[in-house]
Amino acid sequence: MSPAATLGTVLLAYLPAAITPGPNFVLIAHTAATGTRRAAVAIALGVVAAGGLLAAVAVFGLGGVLARTPWLATALRVACGGYLAWLGVRLWWQARTPGAPVPPPDQDEVVARRGTAFRRGVVSNVTNPKAAAFFGSVLTATLPPTEPTAVRAAAVALIVATSAAWHLSVALLFSSPATQRWYARAEPALNRVVGTVLVVLGVTLASTP
Repeated sequence: MSPAATLGTVLLAYLPAAITPGPNFVLIAHTAATGTRRAAVAIALGVVAAGGLLAAVAVFGLGGVLARTPWLATALRVACGGYLAWLGVRLWWQARTPGAPVPPPDQDEVVARRGTAFRRGVVSNVTNPKAAAFFGSVLTATLPPTEPTAVRAAAVALIVATSAAWHLSVALLFSSPATQRWYARAEPALNRVVGTVLVVLGVTLASTP
């Protein structure tokens, strides 16, 4: 198979995994609609960075780690489930009345929030079972270790570029003024709906082998 065909196969395998709604999508979209565009972009960049790291680990020979260590896969699943459930509970507690005044943060707080948002995106993707399944099995099967180093490096770059395009698009779309105005009118109810979905998803992930 030519390098172009190999990269095309990698892209076709990755696209459905990237755009299928999951924890990363929910986290970015909710932050964009209820917070700031910068925070949503920071989370998206964290997701992209973690995805690039996982892709690099997978294609350069360590993709079988999860297959050889079932306890690690279980730990990731439980960690992801607990993290999602925690986010859901936080949404319930932080649900606000529409129009409730929120004091503007100072510059130091803004910088701190960006760092926290970036770390949240990294944690969300690293502990995401869907990402672990793709990078640990699908990608390594699609891109065997016999491929030249240049092709594997190009595959990682392609995954990072595709992930950035998708997740940043989600951040920008949901942080548009029209979306934020609509979300603000229904924020308390939607926070509780999204929180419930995250708790259910988290408990299901943590308890399902």
